[in-house]
Amino acid sequence: MAAGVTYYAFLGLFPVLLLVASIVGLFLAGDELLQQELFTAIRETFPGSLGNQLVDQLSEAIDGAGFIGLIGLAGFVYAGLRTMDKLRIGMELIWKGEVDEPDVLRDNLQDLVALVVLGAIGLLSLGLTGVVTQGTSWILDLLSLEDTPGYGVLTWALGLALALVVDLVVFLWLLRVVPSISHPLRLLLPGALFGAAGFEALKLIGGYYLSLISDSVTASAFGGAVGLLVWINLVARFAFFTAAWTATLRRVASAAPPRTAGEPVRADA
Repeated sequence: MAAGVTYYAFLGLFPVLLLVASIVGLFLAGDELLQQELFTAIRETFPGSLGNQLVDQLSEAIDGAGFIGLIGLAGFVYAGLRTMDKLRIGMELIWKGEVDEPDVLRDNLQDLVALVVLGAIGLLSLGLTGVVTQGTSWILDLLSLEDTPGYGVLTWALGLALALVVDLVVFLWLLRVVPSISHPLRLLLPGALFGAAGFEALKLIGGYYLSLISDSVTASAFGGAVGLLVWINLVARFAFFTAAWTATLRRVASAAPPRTAGEPVRADA
């Protein structure tokens, strides 16, 4: 189950890069002055034919930003839907012991909504983290406390607390909405707290790994991609482990409706 999530999640990173590049291209397309400043900076950084070649390629990318964006969006939607499909099937197997009867339209709409919600939560998390960090800095500057010892720790703690709250919401959604179960949220809260804490630990481990390989160009090029692939797999495995652990809690298991015999499990869906 985790392998399927990992494959499509990693695959989805490439269309996301195309989408980001197209957005940047569309932004640059409307500002000739900014384009020239960027081209000049590239030529100064990479003098000679290499700089001119990079400028030509960037100029072509800006001209074709709309088409590239459509390709990136289509690829992202496809990979995202398949990722959510594998995630939903895994959660249904854990909670129900079988996969719900397939319905192409319903399943894809459900996965699309889940993908949009997850993306919105991620963007909201980034935005709130930035607001909290800037707000904390502004308040400390206003009180002339910016040089106070522990300033960095306070900012980090606030960011971590906000991230834990967002992770808690995500895991409650993973545990209840994705598998379509009716358990009360209060019963799922211990599992969601465990998942949120574990996910933040995995983020810290991933950040530490990136800091270790950042000094080497070769390690950054190859180790970064491999490390990201392994990290995505660990996150997927941890999410399924969290669901399985939560489902076996005594209070949760006692509240679960009795299982009825149904169709064979569609494990390869």
